[in-house]
Amino acid sequence: MKKNISWITILDIIVYSVIIGFVAYGKSQSNFGQEAFDKVIREDGWVEYLTALFLLLGAILFATRAVKAGKEKNRKKIFFNALASIVFIFGLGEEISWGQRIFSIESGEYFMQNNYQGETNLHNLEIGGVDLNILIFSKLMFVALISYFIILPLLTWKVKAIRKLVIDYGVPIPRLHHIIVLLAVNTFIPLAINLVKESELHELALTGILFLILINPAKKIKDVSLTS
Repeated sequence: MKKNISWITILDIIVYSVIIGFVAYGKSQSNFGQEAFDKVIREDGWVEYLTALFLLLGAILFATRAVKAGKEKNRKKIFFNALASIVFIFGLGEEISWGQRIFSIESGEYFMQNNYQGETNLHNLEIGGVDLNILIFSKLMFVALISYFIILPLLTWKVKAIRKLVIDYGVPIPRLHHIIVLLAVNTFIPLAINLVKESELHELALTGILFLILINPAKKIKDVSLTS
């Protein structure tokens, strides 16, 4: 007797196909040089807008859960989900330069002088010779991702106090396949492409997988296993 495929599995397949498809397309175009690759990850292109879409959906999911927690008067979950929603909204705003190009808004003098793309966003600022994109959105983000995708699941599995905090605040923990796909894609991109702005593909992979985690996080946190 055949087992019916759940809508969650179908969603996983769709999102993973989108991520892998664009990475593969980016790789194929990178063989022709930077100019061809730039067309794949161009501003206001499919990669940017899909990344923005995943951030928007994530913000909505967290906001919905914050409202639900509010009805249950669960302050810890209200705090975590509201904060996470704000973080995703900030990421969305940065990704589309706060609607600057969409609404044809001119950048202010400060951003024209300090933003190396002349856009109204923080991640392309260079202050005192320090590139915020490299410092905050690359190095610190790398530490945050390792902490969330590797260290937190292990601690949740091993340490009772951490597991209690995860449950109390309703922190979604990635499943094993989320971790594997993210590591595989983000290892492949720099090895196979290694061109300027390859980070756009990293962002697409990350936001897509985060969206899948929010839809279907690890369920067995109260037990020992983090996968099912």
